[in-house]
Amino acid sequence: MTQLTLAQIAQITGAELATDTGAVITRLCALDEAQPGGLCYVTKLEKPEQLKDLAASALLVPQQAKGMDLPFKGTLLYAKDPEWAFILLMKYIDAAHTKHTPGIHPTAVISPNARLGKNVSVGAYTVIEDGVTIGDETVIFPQCYIGKNVTIGRHGYIYPQVVIREDCVLKDYVILQPGARIGADGFGFTFHEGRHQKIPQIGNVVLGNDVEIQANTCIDRAKISSTVIGDNTKIDNLVQVGHNVRVGQSSIFCAQVGIAGTTDIGSGVVLAGQVGLAGHMKIGDRAQIGAQSGVMNDVPAGKTYFGFPAMPQKEAFRQMAILRKLPDMYKEFQQFKKQLEQTQRLSFWGKLKKWIGR
Repeated sequence: MTQLTLAQIAQITGAELATDTGAVITRLCALDEAQPGGLCYVTKLEKPEQLKDLAASALLVPQQAKGMDLPFKGTLLYAKDPEWAFILLMKYIDAAHTKHTPGIHPTAVISPNARLGKNVSVGAYTVIEDGVTIGDETVIFPQCYIGKNVTIGRHGYIYPQVVIREDCVLKDYVILQPGARIGADGFGFTFHEGRHQKIPQIGNVVLGNDVEIQANTCIDRAKISSTVIGDNTKIDNLVQVGHNVRVGQSSIFCAQVGIAGTTDIGSGVVLAGQVGLAGHMKIGDRAQIGAQSGVMNDVPAGKTYFGFPAMPQKEAFRQMAILRKLPDMYKEFQQFKKQLEQTQRLSFWGKLKKWIGR
């Protein structure tokens, strides 16, 4: 990492420097890996005595710590949000680190009918077909395929071995991590005359501004019209988004989520790992679905669902609590059944004796 003075760090992060000791920061560290020359952060000071042995040279702490007598031996920086200040520093360092070789690699195959903006970079063995438009400052890494009539906006990052098929649209600041597949055919077939017949998938995919699609995720093109991923939505590794799905702004899907076709997902939605959506349903704005849930019906806006089939989280947790008690409940039932049988037998013999004694 680039060496930074404490004054530079304060300027980048907006933090207030307690005392400029002239120390130089050479690395960013986690608290459990603190080293001399490193900078760490803490969001809470519940156990300030633990800072006594922290080996870092500088520490970002909450503004509320100002005036406190902390045992930390290095330099303190006071921030309204130490974690965000640390992230700003990471952004600064990341921006200074070039991940690609600028320019057009001689092995890239670019159609003469493609239009490339200013300072576009194209890596080795990438293929760019007819009618493609690529905006300024976009970077396309090696071994990518950009199909006919694709539009890519400004400041995009298309990492190695990404495939973007024909007619798809990526707006500005889109990031596609390695192996992402955008615009493959939707899974559309109809059973006719005794066999599965393919339904042509003649739509496209539209990715909004500041969308990030991570490694080996697939987003299918629409049967007709568009599969749409809204601005600022983030999709993790190994996610499947089916044809004609529409997603609002700033939603987030964790690893191995599967979304069947023609599902309408609102803004600010969170789908935790391995959630499955059955398709042809609506997930309301700000809904949250817990990990490994199977969603079979619509989910109202702002609700948290969990389980299979997914239901309101509190109800799901009540059912889980009852299920944990089933073994004990079964034993109690068996004991009750045995006692009931004994009572019935005693009652029968009692009645029989009484009848005989007449």
